[in-house]
Amino acid sequence: MNRDWYHPLISGYHQVVRTLRREVLDARPNQWRLAADTVARFYVAPRDMQLKQEVWHGLPTERIVRSSHQPGSPDILWIHGGGFAFGSPRTHRAGAAALAKATGRAVRLIDYPLAPEHPYPEALNALSEIKEPSPLDIVGDSAGGNLALSWALRRGCGDRLILLSPWLDLRVDGPSAQQNSAQHSVFDREDLREYAGLYLAGHPATHPDCSPILAADDALRSLGAVLLESSKSEMLHADAAALASRAEALGLDLTWVQEEGSHHGWQLFPDVLPEAQRSVARMTDFLSLA
Repeated sequence: MNRDWYHPLISGYHQVVRTLRREVLDARPNQWRLAADTVARFYVAPRDMQLKQEVWHGLPTERIVRSSHQPGSPDILWIHGGGFAFGSPRTHRAGAAALAKATGRAVRLIDYPLAPEHPYPEALNALSEIKEPSPLDIVGDSAGGNLALSWALRRGCGDRLILLSPWLDLRVDGPSAQQNSAQHSVFDREDLREYAGLYLAGHPATHPDCSPILAADDALRSLGAVLLESSKSEMLHADAAALASRAEALGLDLTWVQEEGSHHGWQLFPDVLPEAQRSVARMTDFLSLA
């Protein structure tokens, strides 16, 4: 079945939302969150999906288990994207459910505090309350990829990371902010500036906690294996390229997969997008390695 019509539909939806938010509604972050969660309610969960909402290490989480679950297997942690200001476990259930089924492991979606009410370093500090000394398997998409990498660098425990179109450079003069491919993104250049400002709240974007692409070499060497995905046509492709370049120079175990012409966040639609299904397969293969 040809799914090509999904791309212009999703891209058009994103552009309409941007226009309404800025020029018509002048919406606030709490309204963005409500809109995103409202759309996410259309997701029809598979019959075998078990979802448990619980507080884990002081953080609200959703733990997703499928019928393929292997008892005793460690949970996969997923830090959702959303420009540090919106998004939730609900918006990422489809991707997490597909990954849980494919891996036979539970996926735990973490509901971290959002900007602007909770700017840097509150989300990162909240994640740091998860006291697990052993290496973790952490997925992070977009802004969640920023938090995932920053948190893993803080931990220094050799965590394995899956970074899906991560936003790693919050400097507004960085390459990602200069490239405008809004037709493949939920945001554009103005959004990058706005979201970064809400999250940073006056803190310097050059701090490695905020822009982990600027982390010291020794800190990056503390990471375990990394699977990195990006689309050649999305704004944040430049951030992925920068991380891949640093990893190559340092001899890190990083695999970079580049999709052609996919919109930002394609991994969240595994029920309809072939490239999302490929991502789930890649993540599963990556996580199956000893």
